[in-house]
Amino acid sequence: MQPDGRDATVAVVRCDDYTPERVDLAVRRAVDLAGGIGRFVAPGQQVLLKPNLLQGQEPDRCVTTHPTVVAAVARLLIEHGCRVVIGDSPGAGIIYSEANLRRAYSRSGFAAVAEETGAVLNYDTDSAIVPFPEGETMKQFPIITPAVEADAIVVVSKVKTHMWTRMTGAAKNLFGLIPGLEKPVFHFRFQDEYAFGRMLVDLNECMKPRLQVVDAVVGMEGDGPQAGSPRRIGVILAGSDYSAVDTVLARLIGMDPLEIGSTRSAAARGLLDPEAVRTVGDDPEKFAVPDFRKPSTYAGSRTGVWRRVMLAVVQRFGRIYAPRPGVNAPACIGCGKCERICPAHAIVVTEGKATIDPARCIRCYCCHEICTEHAIALSRGLVGKLLARLLG
Repeated sequence: MQPDGRDATVAVVRCDDYTPERVDLAVRRAVDLAGGIGRFVAPGQQVLLKPNLLQGQEPDRCVTTHPTVVAAVARLLIEHGCRVVIGDSPGAGIIYSEANLRRAYSRSGFAAVAEETGAVLNYDTDSAIVPFPEGETMKQFPIITPAVEADAIVVVSKVKTHMWTRMTGAAKNLFGLIPGLEKPVFHFRFQDEYAFGRMLVDLNECMKPRLQVVDAVVGMEGDGPQAGSPRRIGVILAGSDYSAVDTVLARLIGMDPLEIGSTRSAAARGLLDPEAVRTVGDDPEKFAVPDFRKPSTYAGSRTGVWRRVMLAVVQRFGRIYAPRPGVNAPACIGCGKCERICPAHAIVVTEGKATIDPARCIRCYCCHEICTEHAIALSRGLVGKLLARLLG
C-alpha cells in the first residue's frame, strides 16, 4: 500500500500486438488483476473514457492511444452496464471545436470505436470551473464538460517520451481535461517541469480518475510526444493509482520514477512510495526496454555526485542547456498552431511562415509538440552541447 493507504498494485499483462482479440483478453486480464471492473465503476454510471488524443493522428504513428485498446476498455465498461462517453480536448494549438474533434476522432480511429462498441463521442466544447481548495498549486481548474458531468473517469493513456516532462503516461494524460486554448496559460504559469508536475498532481487529485489502463504495447521513444518513433514494449498496464502506474511505466522505459515531475511531487506529498509499488501478472522485467531512446532534452543518465552537481548547473542555467526551437522554413506550412499554442507569445506567422523570438521563448516545446509537419527543429548552443556531453 501507498503511504496514505492507496492501492499501489499495478497489473502487467503481456500483449504482443494490436490484434483485437489479443488486446481484449489482455485488457480484461489486467483489469481483473487490478481488482475487477466492479471495483472501479457501477452499472448505470456515466463514465468518461479519456484516451490520449493529442490532435488526432493515424494509429500506426503511435501518437494517440491505439483504438483497439480504447475499444477493449469501452466494451468492458458497457458490458458492466455503464454509459460510456469517449472524450478529450486536443492539444493546445488546436481550437476546441466540434469540427476539430470530429477530425481528430476520425483520424485516430476513435470514431470507428464508438460505432463498433456503442460508446458516445463527446462533441460538447463547453467547460466549467471545478474548485479544488486543498490544491498546493491550483485552487480551481477549468475542466471540459464531459469530465464534469461524468460519474467516473477511466484514463486510457499511451506511454511516450516527452520533450518537456520526460515521459507522458497516466498523470500527464489528464491534462487533456483542460480546454484546448486554456493549456498555454498553464504552460506559462508553470515553466519548470517539476512545477508543472505539482500542478498535474493537483489536477489528478481534483478529478480523481477511478481506473488507469495504459497502452504500452508500442510506445513512442525519442522526441515525443509527437515527433518520436514507435518502439515495441509489449504490455498492457492497469491500476487505480496514477503515480503507481507511472512508476512502473518509467522503469519499463529506463527512467527513474522520481525524475518525472508528477511522481516526484506525489512522493513529496506522501501520496507515493516508489518502493511500495508492486506488480501482479507478468514480470515487468521481461518487458523493460533500458535503451528506450530518451528525448533530446533529457539530462543524461549518469549517476552519483558528479551527475547531481551537473544537474544543479543545468537547473541554474537552464536556458543555456535547453535546446532552442527554430523553424525549418521549407517544412513550415503556416498553419498557425504553434502561434496559438505558444504561452509566451514568442511565435508569429507572417507571409505563410512561422518565426520564433528566442528572447521570449521559455523552452516549453509546445510548438515542437503540436507541429505535425516536423517544421520545428531543436538545437543547442556550444555551451549547451558541452553540458549535454558531460551529462550523457
